[in-house]
Amino acid sequence: MLRTVLKALEAQLHEQQMVLGSLRAVCLEQEREIAKKVEHIDSLKRVIDEMNVDSQPTTGPSRRHPKKQKTSVDDENNSAAHRIRETARTILREAGRPMTQRAIKQKMDEMGFVIDNEKPVELIRIYLNRAKDEFRRVGDEGYIALD
Repeated sequence: MLRTVLKALEAQLHEQQMVLGSLRAVCLEQEREIAKKVEHIDSLKRVIDEMNVDSQPTTGPSRRHPKKQKTSVDDENNSAAHRIRETARTILREAGRPMTQRAIKQKMDEMGFVIDNEKPVELIRIYLNRAKDEFRRVGDEGYIALD
């Protein structure tokens, strides 16, 4: 009789452990999704803040300050394309071997480099292909940085 009760309790315990394991997996997935959304929200806030800098109303009589005009060199060095190429160059130099754009994107993710685009891997491919004097595609192996 006691053995039957013990087996029933062990079965209940095992079932509860399985449910708990499943719940932990669900919680981990939810935490990952939340972290992605927080990152996306922060990115959007930064974009909005940058937009608000130029559109904030001035106080008092119209005291508008002229906006700083960017030069083409400033635009080039601060563009998303430039930042992506510089980061990819660093990754490729450290790797010392050709890497696919997907592998480069994965490394960027590990570094915390965010590309705010629906298709970041495609964007990496476009920017590296356009910079023929900086990068070269080596068959199916991926890209190398030209130095």
